[in-house]
Amino acid sequence: MVGANLTVAAGAVKKVIPAARSATLRYSPGVSAVFDTLVAEYPAWWIDFLGEHNHIGGADATRWLLERSGLQRGDRMLDCGAFVGAAARLAAAETGAAAYATDLNADFLAAGRALPGGEAVGWVAAATAKLPFRDGAFASVWSLDSMILPREMTRVAAPAATICLCCEVPADGRGGVEAFIEEWTGLGWEMRSHRSLSLDALQAWRAAEAAMVAHRSKYEARYGKRGYLAQLDLLAMLVQSYERGATGHGLFVFVRG
Repeated sequence: MVGANLTVAAGAVKKVIPAARSATLRYSPGVSAVFDTLVAEYPAWWIDFLGEHNHIGGADATRWLLERSGLQRGDRMLDCGAFVGAAARLAAAETGAAAYATDLNADFLAAGRALPGGEAVGWVAAATAKLPFRDGAFASVWSLDSMILPREMTRVAAPAATICLCCEVPADGRGGVEAFIEEWTGLGWEMRSHRSLSLDALQAWRAAEAAMVAHRSKYEARYGKRGYLAQLDLLAMLVQSYERGATGHGLFVFVRG
């Protein structure tokens, strides 16, 4: 995602990238109309390529986390940096949870509200760094390839809550995933479940880079020549980082220790 909604040098890529907009993402008519408008207004590769579930693993990863979130009917769930709130909408529809979605960009929230299931979600324009909710308000707090603020997310989590993450982690000799986990354990959390998506991320970045090159004229027209080259450079950097094993990606579910 963009700005506060993207781990900027890290990224959010769908597990099986749907071949980019150039190969046409397939949505139901209602979703397509809303999403095509959003794509037209925001020329960004991650909107072009990723669709609603704007993170590695896509909807499959969202469901994997949902199955382990412990959410029950009536529980409060928060999707931080939610883009169009796909996780919040799915949680509300499948568990009956009272789901909330936050994002700094009100246009993304408006698009999510117009998508199927949007009426069941509370939409709040806010930064993850300063969430406008009371302490202990949520039974499950999520961040899917968006900015992660462990202390603030911990603050709004209830005593028996879960933390559900899809995120990039360092994977080299500087501490790697262990240091990431230790940050959460230091705040009183214990990892319940983990699923590596590093290979999925590498494959997705390669597919995105190839699609950008194959359809250069289309994306130059959307991003401008300099914008296109900058985004292509970012994709190339990410591919190299994953290929070197310096970066990993995964799903994490934490519970109170």
